[in-house]
Amino acid sequence: METDWFEGKQHAVLISLLVVISYVFLMFGNNIVSLTHPDEVFYIQCAKEMTAHRSWLTPMIFDGAHFEKPFLPFVLFVAAIKVFGITPFGARFWPALFGIIGIATVYWIAWTLFMRKRLAFLSGVVLSSSFIYLALARAVLTDMIFSVLVTIAIGCFCFAYHYRKYKNAYIMLCFVVAAVAVLTKGLLGVLFPAATVLMFLIYKRDLAFLKSRATLWGVLLFFAIALPWHVLMYVRHGAWFLHEYFYNVHWRRVMQSEHARLDNWYFYIMLMFVGVMPWFLIWVPAVRSIYTQFKKKLASRDRLFFLFAWILAIYIFVQPAHSKLASYIFPAFPAIAIILGYALNGALEQAQKGEEPYLFKICAYAISVFLIGVAAGGIIAAKQYPLIILDLKPIYVSAGVLVIIALVIALFNYRKMYIQMIFMYLGVTLTLLGSAYFNRSYIEPWVSCKPICDVFNDMDDSKTPVLTSKFYVRGARFYTDRPMAVIDINGKGFWSPHPIPFLNEEKMVLDFLNERPVTWAILKESNVKDVRRILKNQPYRITELDGIGGKYILKIEKTG
Repeated sequence: METDWFEGKQHAVLISLLVVISYVFLMFGNNIVSLTHPDEVFYIQCAKEMTAHRSWLTPMIFDGAHFEKPFLPFVLFVAAIKVFGITPFGARFWPALFGIIGIATVYWIAWTLFMRKRLAFLSGVVLSSSFIYLALARAVLTDMIFSVLVTIAIGCFCFAYHYRKYKNAYIMLCFVVAAVAVLTKGLLGVLFPAATVLMFLIYKRDLAFLKSRATLWGVLLFFAIALPWHVLMYVRHGAWFLHEYFYNVHWRRVMQSEHARLDNWYFYIMLMFVGVMPWFLIWVPAVRSIYTQFKKKLASRDRLFFLFAWILAIYIFVQPAHSKLASYIFPAFPAIAIILGYALNGALEQAQKGEEPYLFKICAYAISVFLIGVAAGGIIAAKQYPLIILDLKPIYVSAGVLVIIALVIALFNYRKMYIQMIFMYLGVTLTLLGSAYFNRSYIEPWVSCKPICDVFNDMDDSKTPVLTSKFYVRGARFYTDRPMAVIDINGKGFWSPHPIPFLNEEKMVLDFLNERPVTWAILKESNVKDVRRILKNQPYRITELDGIGGKYILKIEKTG
């Protein structure tokens, strides 16, 4: 495939190819693993409860309101339930669909910036096959939906700036999409695009671009869309809404760490590097290309700065916050994919001119060595968990495929078949998906509460509260539809409070167990030990009935 092949194709053809590739990577087979704990079941349980309570605007969990996220993604999940039923595919439909939309959007932005179809196509290929994009497209989370809306908002500005004929319409559309992003995940939905736009316009010394009626109308449209829900929630829930939504969800995450081990200066920098696996080594020629553009003041430097501003606009908001998660930096990855697509296309252009893209070739050989190392390491690691991975054949097959891919990449690199070599990278992502498919029977009991809850439901069909570990409570609720209580001795509770008993003291556990003659529990091993220790000299009989994937069913009976 040469440049002329891409340039001779219609945009519709290339985008259609990307959609097919994206469907395979992001949506195909989304029903093979049950919904996982703790997050996937949380979002779909919320949608179930909103449906049951006919609460279309107020998110609910454990029969009470919560404001970890605004209402819009839950409404989408409710719609998916009504169309597909409560199934893994239906639950994961919207993140996967938005993931596919995001790939088409990246093609559009890359084309708008660089006017190279091959570059735009490669940008979409890089993003669709990157491990972080794959993970968030196949998970029931709001992050993919939010990220794509932010990408579309930024893309609207980019199009408005480069095609002044459509300036007014796309500026207003930028504000509209940003408002929808706010209703998806909060205030960052407008801060991310706004920071990107302002940073770029300051660099261009062109803030006057925003002096138009379209900007005024855009601001008015933004408030008309984003504000009513917030006002309504305040009217319904008063100061509690303000505390939960603005303080607990927004400000507290800035000031306190939800996951202390991730609160360091290098987490997001490292993630922006490794999150694009298997393309992560393409960062090396990409940085070199960007440096050359700015040093020599070449034509693409302003367009590359726009992408840099996009990444920096996300980073400056998420890095100072003490709560850090991979999903927080995720909206920067479309810009990263375009930068890597730019580097790949640059290497191909060098080769077409008869020049050797030495840095690109070195990185390709390095990825071959890396994949062989991963294959060997995967086999060694799998052998360390014989109780989990009972059959090593799928591991050997996956490792063998990785070695073959590594050798083919090296061969294509040696023969200067660079475009074929680039598309061999997709085999790495396909191998990951294939490995997950063939090992799903070993994976599911450890990542989902469904297997243990299926056994539990056959044992007891009463409606008494179930005692659970904190990590499993959402999954147990989803798969049993029972009232829940959490045991977490010396624990600090949920980040956003759940309206269920949280038993973090031994006396609280005893008081809870004393309320009924029999209590059923689904616990992790450490909590089983807690229960046995607490009841050691108490009139209770503990029967351990089954254990699956690190979760254990206990029947706790009063004997006195």
